[in-house]
Amino acid sequence: MSDIVLCTFNARYTHTSIGLRYLYANLKELRKKAKILEFIINSNVEDAVEQVLAQNPKIVGVGVYIWNALEVSEFIHILKKVAPYIMIVVGGPEVSYFPHRVDFSDSDYIVQGEGDIAFYKLCKSIFDGNKPKNRVIKTQMVNLNEIELPYKFYSDEDVKNRYIYVEASRGCPYSCEFCLSSLDKKVRNIEIDKFLKELQILWDRGVRSFL
Repeated sequence: MSDIVLCTFNARYTHTSIGLRYLYANLKELRKKAKILEFIINSNVEDAVEQVLAQNPKIVGVGVYIWNALEVSEFIHILKKVAPYIMIVVGGPEVSYFPHRVDFSDSDYIVQGEGDIAFYKLCKSIFDGNKPKNRVIKTQMVNLNEIELPYKFYSDEDVKNRYIYVEASRGCPYSCEFCLSSLDKKVRNIEIDKFLKELQILWDRGVRSFL
């Protein structure tokens, strides 16, 4: 049983969600109450709902991207209908900018921007009985050198059979009209020694392909 479930629909089984692992890594004392569940876009959405409900969560955080927006919309609609008491929080690139092309109105909160710290604060507020009044939570860019990096939270199964995603920076110096990353014109690098130390840990575990 987990009070917090972090989930998403990946494009394929071999893909992993670095975003969920960032959220999990930065849950601090709430981490022991949390669990990551990953599905794929051709999963049965109702089966995904059942797996989440089996954890008996109070909060469900869902990562939303261009490839899974329809599945997430269906997922949160079913989940809220079956278990209206669960707080549903959506975040990710596909919900960070209005207007939304898919209906996410069944969610309780929408985190717009980087959720590494904001999701922890939201969960803590909910558990403390101080639910934010504003449904849309607009976040600030985090200091990448102050947050917990997520790489230790890749499982042995991930290392053995799935792609391991890493990031040395966030942001983009270009301004391509079709890309949401162009809206953040500041490139922020993770301190190189800190980043290489994390890669060494993954290397020692047997990772040889970094994406």
